[in-house]
Amino acid sequence: MIFTAELNKLAWQIKKSQNISWGAAFRMAVKVCSLPQGAAASATSVFGCWSPAAHRAVAGHFWGLHKAYSELGDTGRSIAMCKISKTLFAMYEEMESVQFRSLIRMKGVKESVATEIVDFFASAYHQTPTPRSLELMQRGATDYQSKIILPRWTF
Repeated sequence: MIFTAELNKLAWQIKKSQNISWGAAFRMAVKVCSLPQGAAASATSVFGCWSPAAHRAVAGHFWGLHKAYSELGDTGRSIAMCKISKTLFAMYEEMESVQFRSLIRMKGVKESVATEIVDFFASAYHQTPTPRSLELMQRGATDYQSKIILPRWTF
């Protein structure tokens, strides 16, 4: 990865719009810089207001991660992913819109969860599993591997 003016500009835009540290914004910018220009700045991007379909897909993704960590015996991470999934599904059922800026400030949502959501967004464009999903499958989450659904996002 080469540090470019475009990458720096994107990191500053993310920092400003999400009110997060520059370091966290930079790490997120690195993940979305491979997307077409303007994809991350779109009103329906991961950093904007999510569509109901994207909202449900992200909630389902975290449910899958919960099951994968459970399969591998990592109870702590399994519980953390389950909580995020249940929170997102509850918001979905109540028809609450999700905005990344608010979500990352909720209890239990750390930078690793925020990063996973950004990875989900980028992976949807590339039509590949997220890096975390790939790692879980490589570690032996075979049931998860047989049921995984690729990330989906409307661009």
